[in-house]
Amino acid sequence: MNMQNPRKTSLSRHHKNVRTGTVVPGRGRDFSSKAEMIHPYFCWLGIFLSFGVSLALFGSGLLDVQEYFYAPALLLIGFYTLHSILTDEQRYESRTIRQVIPKAIGKYILWGLIIYGVTRFYAAHPLYREFTPNTRRFFGDFLILFLILGLPYFFLAEKFRYCQDNVMGDPYLRILSLLKCLKNREFKLIGRRLAKKSYKRIYLMAIIRIHYIPIMFEQVCLNLEGVTSFLRGPNFQWNLASSLAIATALAWAIDANNGAIGYFWESWFTKSRFRQIDLHPLHWFVVLICYAPFMGYAVQFVPFLSLVANSAPLISNSPFNFAIEIALLIFLVLYVLSGSALNFSTSNLCYKKIQTKGPYAIVRHPATSFKLLYFFLAFFRYRAAYTFAGFLCYLVWMTVYICRALVEESFLKKFSDYRRYMKKTRYRFIPRVC
Repeated sequence: MNMQNPRKTSLSRHHKNVRTGTVVPGRGRDFSSKAEMIHPYFCWLGIFLSFGVSLALFGSGLLDVQEYFYAPALLLIGFYTLHSILTDEQRYESRTIRQVIPKAIGKYILWGLIIYGVTRFYAAHPLYREFTPNTRRFFGDFLILFLILGLPYFFLAEKFRYCQDNVMGDPYLRILSLLKCLKNREFKLIGRRLAKKSYKRIYLMAIIRIHYIPIMFEQVCLNLEGVTSFLRGPNFQWNLASSLAIATALAWAIDANNGAIGYFWESWFTKSRFRQIDLHPLHWFVVLICYAPFMGYAVQFVPFLSLVANSAPLISNSPFNFAIEIALLIFLVLYVLSGSALNFSTSNLCYKKIQTKGPYAIVRHPATSFKLLYFFLAFFRYRAAYTFAGFLCYLVWMTVYICRALVEESFLKKFSDYRRYMKKTRYRFIPRVC
């Protein structure tokens, strides 16, 4: 949410053939991937364009929001891909058609089966079947798109984006090696390989992605439907109150969309592969408890916003409470802008790239800071918050969210680029304070 710069060695004049393992002459080309992340300005531009176009299509009736709620995600992926292609200065290895075609076909078949298998898993599992109807629709439509464009996509990737960094992190090769072991009945070798970190990264990341993708996409659908239904209401009128309601729903839709593409998309063209995964069990607990279904269990014992949901406002004054609504929207927008600056690095418990510009040049966790401010105002605007139970529940959940930022840092500190970032940006949450 990250990669080390390549060390300059004698191999800068040669490159290693990844397939054969031999070192062959080169021209001083650098085949390693760069750690630079897209500037936040371009992230915000991409989000503005993708949601602007999508809302225009929904509003005109050309697209049904429930059927094509994923339009902003695909448009944003397209924008990031185009930007990456146009700004990519890396030199890649030359590949022949004979080298490219077998691997492109193999990836096409494997990932097609995986996409189909995940769709069937969502439909078969009782928990996911209940809350993933829109995600399953997306996967069904994406599978059709994949069947049409997947083979040329993999051909172009193998032909024009082949480098050692991409190949060494390619899950296709790991999965292929396991299938070969399975074919040869080398079960002990399979066990030894699955215990290696390089293989753990693949299947643990798959678990995280399979779990989080529907959580994010369902929120995108819910909030976009809220925006469009509100706009189409028979008594709708543009005023400050309606603008606040629409902006709030749209902000949450953008936030969920950022998370959705972060978990869903991995590509050589966008350099968005999952490089490492956090293996610490405590870190998993802290992160997972902040999302469904685990949060649903947790709030039964330690309620949070539901504790004050039906309470009277602290101050029964309409202008005052309206000002609170505006302040909440400001904090929410700042939170979403901070999260939007992360490009594809919005996924939890993993290491992709480090954002060091925009709000991340001021503090290391701007999104957490604005989310905590949002929760503070949303909670303590009600009278029920000012009880012992209210203070205790608030303290518990704020501790959880702060710990979430701390465990993220504990994991990312293992990588030199994040340690350099920590030296450059000293403060976590508040400039010159903490």
